[in-house]
Amino acid sequence: MKNHLSNTRRGDSEQDPTDLDLLQDPLEFIHEDHMHMRAVCELMERISHNSLPDPVEISRLLRFLDHEIGLLIHDEDDELQGMLLVRCTPEDDIGPTLERLKVEHQTLSELCPRLRTVLTEMHDDKRAAKDDEAAALRDFADRLRRHLIVENAIVLPIAQARLTDDDIVRLRNAMIRRRIEDMQV
Repeated sequence: MKNHLSNTRRGDSEQDPTDLDLLQDPLEFIHEDHMHMRAVCELMERISHNSLPDPVEISRLLRFLDHEIGLLIHDEDDELQGMLLVRCTPEDDIGPTLERLKVEHQTLSELCPRLRTVLTEMHDDKRAAKDDEAAALRDFADRLRRHLIVENAIVLPIAQARLTDDDIVRLRNAMIRRRIEDMQV
């Protein structure tokens, strides 16, 4: 396992979901997914301002909301956070940060249905976002960006330092299982 996370994104950051081959190192996969999400936030901002958004770009955002963000939230909430709570030392003081991130995940998840509706209507009606819709898109992008900063700056480096090889295998297996289940839906 590497002891650092790359700052480069493989593939087209806006278009391509994270390469499943990266699941060999699930922490690198999560980091790569975060970089993809930052690019998605840029796309969301652009669409919120565009007078005639590209329907293909809207479809990319819908795919992201329908599949990608939910998978990562479950990876982090259902597996990674529990492992960190077991492995971290008291001086890591990770509990409050993980609790805050879990609340933010819930908030982001609750915002997704409205965004799906907005983007579907924009796509089907071939129209720009109304003012309140554009504000909702920008708000979501801002929230997600701030959230990713904490995960990349605090959670992933601590996970890199604290998780055991067995933890990494369990995390990888859970992430693969979750993606197989998502493909079967």
